[in-house]
Amino acid sequence: MTPITLDSNLSKKLDQGMRFGDSAELPFPAVFIWALNGQASYKSQGGALYYGGWACKSNDLQIAADQHSLALPLNWQQVTISSRDGGEFPAHTTRSIVIAPIGKRLSWLHEGKRFAAYLEGGRRHLQVLVYLADVRIGDAGKEIFPWGAAVLTAKGYQARNLLDAFTKWERATAQARRKVAAGVPAWCFYMSIGTFGKDRHAVNVGKPGAQSPITPISAFIPDQITEEMIENLFVGNETAAKMVDLQDQAAEWLKAWQEPSPADSPEDLDLGLSQDDDIPI
Repeated sequence: MTPITLDSNLSKKLDQGMRFGDSAELPFPAVFIWALNGQASYKSQGGALYYGGWACKSNDLQIAADQHSLALPLNWQQVTISSRDGGEFPAHTTRSIVIAPIGKRLSWLHEGKRFAAYLEGGRRHLQVLVYLADVRIGDAGKEIFPWGAAVLTAKGYQARNLLDAFTKWERATAQARRKVAAGVPAWCFYMSIGTFGKDRHAVNVGKPGAQSPITPISAFIPDQITEEMIENLFVGNETAAKMVDLQDQAAEWLKAWQEPSPADSPEDLDLGLSQDDDIPI
């Protein structure tokens, strides 16, 4: 079995991107994908609206696909989502996504402002720049194809769940990576995040008397992570280089949440997109 190697500079850069981490804008197109809590009332419809998962605005996804001459990622379903102001907009949803994380930024929202550190009554807000992949059936069965830049966004308990997913993936892959990919960070191997299984899983979160249900997102961790699996999940040197380039371009964006600021940029607005947003943490 051939050991996986990656230029040490690329490894260091991609590892650092997940160690720290703005309102600056990204200097390249990226699809904003938010954690979506499933609702029991959508049982007959199924999918992410019922089980929970991920959603993005259909127009944003289509524009990104057109810019790179790509087909829309497989297994995304077009739906209509209602916003809190009574309006509606077309969205694409999926229960899980395959990604390689590039960098993250974290802040706390309180009374219309954003803070870098936790404060009583604040809500955690996490955004992660990732390289989104598409899984399709190829000559060798299921194959992972690089798709493009995206930003995962989550608030409240789902933000914590997303952070936990990265921690668990790093730990779960550590042993296999040491054997065939020494020095290569977990972020250079595609991972699946979302909701999984046939049964809907919901938990009540929040302070007593003010609890609400969420459908937690998590990382898919196989029962056994083999060396062969790690080889198949490696993003490859070319994609790793693209990830580092995106990280460099996004440097200002990644640091922009380090100073207190109004939480009024477009990606900060709730639009009724995540039922977890108003839960105290």
